[in-house]
Amino acid sequence: MSSKSFSRRGFLQSGAAAGLLWGSHLTGCAQLPIGKVRSSKARNIIFLVADGMNTGTWTIADYYMQHQNQQRSEWVKLYQEEAVTRALMETCSANSRVTDSAAAASAWSSGQRIKNGAINVTPDGTHLMPICDLVKTIGRSTGLVTTTRVTHATPAAFASIVKSRGEEDSIALQYLERGVDVILGGGSKHFDGAGRKDKVDLSGRYQAAGYTVVESRDQLLEGIEGVPRRLLGTFWPSHLPYSIDRNRDAEIASQVPTLGEMMRTALGILEQNRAGFLLQVEGGRVDHAGHGNDVGAIVHDQIAFDECIAIARAYTQENPDTLVIVTTDHGCGGCQLNGVGAAYVNTDKTFFAGIDAIGASYEHLQRVRESLSTDQFGVLVGECLQVNIDDEKHQQLAVAAKAGGYSVANLLRKWHGSFARTGVNWTSQNHTGEFVELCAWGPGSESIRRWIRNTDLHSVMTEALALK
Repeated sequence: MSSKSFSRRGFLQSGAAAGLLWGSHLTGCAQLPIGKVRSSKARNIIFLVADGMNTGTWTIADYYMQHQNQQRSEWVKLYQEEAVTRALMETCSANSRVTDSAAAASAWSSGQRIKNGAINVTPDGTHLMPICDLVKTIGRSTGLVTTTRVTHATPAAFASIVKSRGEEDSIALQYLERGVDVILGGGSKHFDGAGRKDKVDLSGRYQAAGYTVVESRDQLLEGIEGVPRRLLGTFWPSHLPYSIDRNRDAEIASQVPTLGEMMRTALGILEQNRAGFLLQVEGGRVDHAGHGNDVGAIVHDQIAFDECIAIARAYTQENPDTLVIVTTDHGCGGCQLNGVGAAYVNTDKTFFAGIDAIGASYEHLQRVRESLSTDQFGVLVGECLQVNIDDEKHQQLAVAAKAGGYSVANLLRKWHGSFARTGVNWTSQNHTGEFVELCAWGPGSESIRRWIRNTDLHSVMTEALALK
């Protein structure tokens, strides 16, 4: 397919017009068969990660999509049609049965297990080449798209080397030095001189190196002339807002693109390189909602991620020489839908009505609290969570605000009580160690066994791209 026919704006518009890849319905993709694979070698790889997704999260998102739109999730459709290779993946790190995102993504990127918190640095201090560097050596392009800060652990592991995942200023600089072609997500503070510890205007350096730099959804979708060769887009100082908040707040929606919009744009740019590309796309805030035990946030961010599967499927219709991998790095929070009522007969009513009633994430309510009067905040929480904030609760919130962190959000979570309202409960606010789901299609997918270790995906990718 020519780069002109898959241009950034053309792909956005054609997807909307066809009604296949845009909006909340995602209709029609069940009729798109997976393209025939004629070779074990791939030109492109699209690596989709729903960070922190256990099967409980995936399940409740699929159920809620059926409730909303009478549609199954795209991931489930792939399984229904038996259109993909399917596997269970073990997610351990070098020093724990329960991994963090840095170690997990480094296992994919480098093929070795490392300790939690490190990125492509082994326990003995050896620096491992990230997968994006390998891809660049054969003249292909690379892209990182995420709803977290773009310098966060998962994208960072594909294209950087640091002893600690917290070295995000360094990671932002390494992306420039290593020539990552497309970088889209949150985390503008690590590119802005006012936010960086070294006060370097890194965005300016990217521009000087030939990158188009954008800072809003409008700039991303309408403000770029032609199709740039390289693009840096950071749309929020830290992680992008949750989808539930973006969907219901026009101000956020005008500033922040969806994950699907960023993915489409990235594909339109990377497709210009006829040698091929590696694109990593992360629904990173699924994990954060798991940490926060925020059922409204986790459902809507998982649904936003699911759209990316539809986009990948449509892309591979025209580009069957593309390997697509869809997975998660680990579970988070132990999210599960539990039976409600005698013989569990109240489960469906409780779940669907409970999710319908949630109007904001706990994090968003914490963020806007300081800008509202006491009465205004009480009204907002009542509308969004159906929780009455009386004088005693206002006093507790004031104490929590002084403590900092997510203290206010945690109080709101406690008062909301997701199990009583939705039937969804949690095992913890931590990562979990279960085997996770993976599916793949395209050249090289046939080599994936039914049960794999996270490190095995490195060789799947390098062999598919003929890097070995």
